[in-house]
Amino acid sequence: MDEKIGGPYTKQEQETRKEQVFELHFEQGISAVQIAKILEVNRNTITKDIQILYSKLREDKPEYGKNWLDKQLFRLESQRTRLQQILQKEIALKDTLQIEKSITYIDLSIAGIIVRIETARKHVRI
Repeated sequence: MDEKIGGPYTKQEQETRKEQVFELHFEQGISAVQIAKILEVNRNTITKDIQILYSKLREDKPEYGKNWLDKQLFRLESQRTRLQQILQKEIALKDTLQIEKSITYIDLSIAGIIVRIETARKHVRI
């Protein structure tokens, strides 16, 4: 019997793949293109999985990472607070600029997560 290539996928196969995509994308930071190659699945399928996962991140169900999202946001906010505390001390201008750049990056990361979640909610019907 020939091995199946591509969809349609069973519900169990979809759930297993989404768990793998969550781990690879959200925990390891791997792109959709790379995940598609790793899992040998069409890139569009992986992109859709990522959109669905983003849309589920803020739901009350911990199924796909509510705890992950809270943990990431807490980590970013903690880093931001520590950097702001350092700024209160007398430090070199070069260090001040680097810290301010890091704070901006943290703020953009938080905003990016929120935008992706909201965009996914609008475009993905679950």
